[in-house]
Amino acid sequence: MRLQLTATALLLISSGRALAEDRSEVSTSLFAEQRDGGKGGLLVVHPQALLGFDLGSVLALDLSYAADIVSGATSTVYQADAISSATKFSDVRQEGSIGIGLAGKRSKLELGATFGTERDYLTRQLGGTATIDLPGRNTSVAIAYSHSFDAVCDRDNSAAKPIEAKALTGADACAKKSGVVAKDTPGTTLWQDLAIDTAQVTVTQNVSPTMNAQVALYGQILEGFQSNPYRRVRIGANSPQEHIPDTRARWSISARLNRFLPKLHAAVHASARFYNDTWEVVAGDLELGYSQYVGNNLLLKFYVRAYQQGAASFFKDAFFYQTASTAGEYFTGDRELAPLRNGMLGAKLTLITVAGDKPVWGLFDKLSINVKGEAILLDLLPADDVASNTAGIDGQFIYGNKFVDAVVLQLGLLGTY
Repeated sequence: MRLQLTATALLLISSGRALAEDRSEVSTSLFAEQRDGGKGGLLVVHPQALLGFDLGSVLALDLSYAADIVSGATSTVYQADAISSATKFSDVRQEGSIGIGLAGKRSKLELGATFGTERDYLTRQLGGTATIDLPGRNTSVAIAYSHSFDAVCDRDNSAAKPIEAKALTGADACAKKSGVVAKDTPGTTLWQDLAIDTAQVTVTQNVSPTMNAQVALYGQILEGFQSNPYRRVRIGANSPQEHIPDTRARWSISARLNRFLPKLHAAVHASARFYNDTWEVVAGDLELGYSQYVGNNLLLKFYVRAYQQGAASFFKDAFFYQTASTAGEYFTGDRELAPLRNGMLGAKLTLITVAGDKPVWGLFDKLSINVKGEAILLDLLPADDVASNTAGIDGQFIYGNKFVDAVVLQLGLLGTY
């Protein structure tokens, strides 16, 4: 299974990182998912570390490393037969980034580069963010852009029609030169290009001494191979590799509001987002949060999020792919392109220690330790007429079956010195 975990965007790496002090940050996240009926699941361990250095009054340097250690199982074929066997897989993704920040009195410029590698995917990304505080320092405007030069390992289907295309298996070699340069193996595998351009404009406004608001407009264009080379879809008697468009443009607009409650020594948070793309996926989400200080060193945060999306124009329930063929040229079994809704419940505990006469642990001016846990609930929705679906199921999922789809646990340590 090709990993499609999102690489850390440079426009997000740079935000808030150019601090005028040296710092280090280490954290580990655990993501665990179990599919309904025991038909697959996913376990991801995500360690990451960052070192930041103040190189003068205006210059800062960030170095970061992250990895995704992935194992799990997924159904071999997207089909109506729920007893389809599951295929086990495992992989390790590694990613390194470097960022340079230049800070003025009211402005900041941050540039960065990222390189990521795994068995069947390469990421190379360049980007930057420019931020300026308008006169009065009540309004801040940020503009960010990044470009990724990615490469995806695929089965060599150059001589086959989409309905005849074969999928990769774990046994297929995805060769690289020196581990970092893609190398085709004609007749067996070849590397497909994927270019990703991402831009974002963010405006943050202090509404009052205790409240601020933020509006962000996000856009992204993907051009190149975007199918999962391992995923097969049952279409009649055939099970070809999924086939989706090479071009996708998407955008979103989001708004966030934070209000500090001085008497309670707490804060409330609210955010909303609308999303749309050229594949006709329309989505929206709402999130509410509450943060509470306990004394001066302990911070508790609770939050809840609701999300719903419609299906891509070419997505069909597995039963209808199998009995009525495709909805045009393209076909997929990707759950991320299916109609669904999910909810998330989360909590985070942060312990903050500030140095007094002596540094914390003999080294840090400030030390933060945080523990976070999230539960994600999933409700898969039908894309086609339920009454006509005599199988009553879609692949390995039962419609309307709400369950805990995944849990996320995180332990983090942040020190400034």
